[in-house]
Amino acid sequence: MNQHKQTAKKTKRPVGRPRADGRPHLTEGDVFGPAAKLIARHGFAGTSMRALAAELKVTPASLFHLFKNKEDLLNRLICFAATPSIAFYERIRARKEKPGVLLYKSLYEEVLLVASADRAVPALFYLPELAHEGFGPAQTARRTMIGHYEMLIRQGVAEGMFEPVDPALTAEQFFQLTETSILAGPGAQKMPPDAQACATAKLCLRAILKKTSKLEAIAREAEELDDHIDVRDFTTK
Repeated sequence: MNQHKQTAKKTKRPVGRPRADGRPHLTEGDVFGPAAKLIARHGFAGTSMRALAAELKVTPASLFHLFKNKEDLLNRLICFAATPSIAFYERIRARKEKPGVLLYKSLYEEVLLVASADRAVPALFYLPELAHEGFGPAQTARRTMIGHYEMLIRQGVAEGMFEPVDPALTAEQFFQLTETSILAGPGAQKMPPDAQACATAKLCLRAILKKTSKLEAIAREAEELDDHIDVRDFTTK
């Protein structure tokens, strides 16, 4: 009996190793990119797990081994998509820089990311279904990102640098402005990503700065911060 257990233990295939037929096991990373593209193309309601399985050339059971249901998939996909930005926000807030500089840098980097990436990914944050029950994790990820902007805006208000009408509303508006290129027309899309990033960051800061004459100096200081949103582990291939 013991010998049989030892043999079974040795022959059991670890997760992530090739299957007996030589194909690798399906991972979350394999699913996220194709799922984002299908949902962006057909909407959340119009994308089924069966259709996603067909796109991936796997069985639906393989997907349900990784995700409880379609809602679980979207929640985890959005949390995964938000992770690089949230990690970047935490890093730069640890720097001893003025709120204006950190806000400009945050806006610039976020727009640069969106304008450079596959638009299927940021479009997920605007799915109407996310307002419904069952999407708590996705809603939390979005609130965390917006909360970063609100925190910096409130710090700028406390230091006498900013004068927004309402910090919470302004943070929401700024977050939406960073995603402008998702719906931008051909003319705007012709602008290089860095030009879009610079234009958006300056538009936002100019709207709340008490002294707009300081904008160029803030932009120069932000450009000197050597930190970026790291998306090496997030692709949609």
